[in-house]
Amino acid sequence: MLSFTGSVALALCLTADARVIEGNPKTGQAQAVVVANEPLLFTSQLLPAGPRFAPTPPDDQVHDVFRQLDGLLPNNRLVKLNVYVHEPSITPLVTKQLVKRFAGEYQPAVTFVQTALPGGGVVVGLDAVMTVGRPPSEGMVRREKPAIKGQPAPAAHLPAMGVVYISGQAERGDGTLADATKRTMESLFNTLKFLEQQPSDVVHIKAFLTPMKDSAVAVKDMVAAFGDTVAPPISLVEWKSSLPIEIEMVVASPLRADAPRIEFLTTPEMKASPVFARVTRINQPGQIFLGGLLGRVETPDSITETRETFTALKRITEAAGSDLRHLAKATYYVADDDISNRLNEIRTELYDPERPPAASKAMIIGTGQPPHRLTLDMIAVPKGGE
Repeated sequence: MLSFTGSVALALCLTADARVIEGNPKTGQAQAVVVANEPLLFTSQLLPAGPRFAPTPPDDQVHDVFRQLDGLLPNNRLVKLNVYVHEPSITPLVTKQLVKRFAGEYQPAVTFVQTALPGGGVVVGLDAVMTVGRPPSEGMVRREKPAIKGQPAPAAHLPAMGVVYISGQAERGDGTLADATKRTMESLFNTLKFLEQQPSDVVHIKAFLTPMKDSAVAVKDMVAAFGDTVAPPISLVEWKSSLPIEIEMVVASPLRADAPRIEFLTTPEMKASPVFARVTRINQPGQIFLGGLLGRVETPDSITETRETFTALKRITEAAGSDLRHLAKATYYVADDDISNRLNEIRTELYDPERPPAASKAMIIGTGQPPHRLTLDMIAVPKGGE
């Protein structure tokens, strides 16, 4: 929901566990939130309870998912919120709730995307990253037990340690969603072996898939990949692609004081790219969660919209003590082929080919904020520590 506003003065809000950059109480959102060496909690995609059984008004659904979110917040602080809306008319309903909750000095970073959602009649979903008031045991990822067996964890706790971001991986398999999911999970587990990590280290999974109406098949196979252990939280986005599914992971990793703050890695089986890393590994404390970035002009051409969005990215990362060489994770939501092509071009201009972020690019039905056709959803690290 964040547009580029180059003339707005930088405003910072300091808390014990987070630093807010350009918080806006009129939207309930911040341009970015910086966390230091803090334990984090990652949630699964929160969906309203009612629509799977009977149609429920959109405003009631929005209230329900925020009620669930509120239940997680008493001892935690919201850092990043990802909002999934079925249509653009849901976005202002969500913003109204954000303003209600974050009209004071603190606001979280927020990203919107338009997508179909699991279950008939569901029009909104949320997932979140929070700093944790009561951290889990040091060095251990703890996944909360789901209420229903065979479902992913509702949340997972990441201790104050390093983080790995694995770019979206996709295996076609026999072309079915089930086989593609199984083979993609096998590929991701091979990446974990390369990193000398275990499936138990996975903190969160995001899957871009089609069609959403068959998403239960994909979730079943993602959960099954973890065997008898509780699977990590899962979030879903419907994309427009010839591939049935692409899956990315967030993974806990040991802190390495003698290593660079961030590493850009390629597995032996994969080819390196100048515009995205196959894996990024954060070895030292500190992450910067940016809100979804949009271009400045209301009805831009594709070149202008893309350049304005990256201008916003450059400005906000610098305000947070980072830059384009310290991007750890990128999700690019693109709503048409032309904007996707412009994105490909500008990344070759602006990124250091030795240091591009781990990334997923998803062609989606819309950003949830028309007429914008591009949203950048980014995570960075502070400069230094190389």
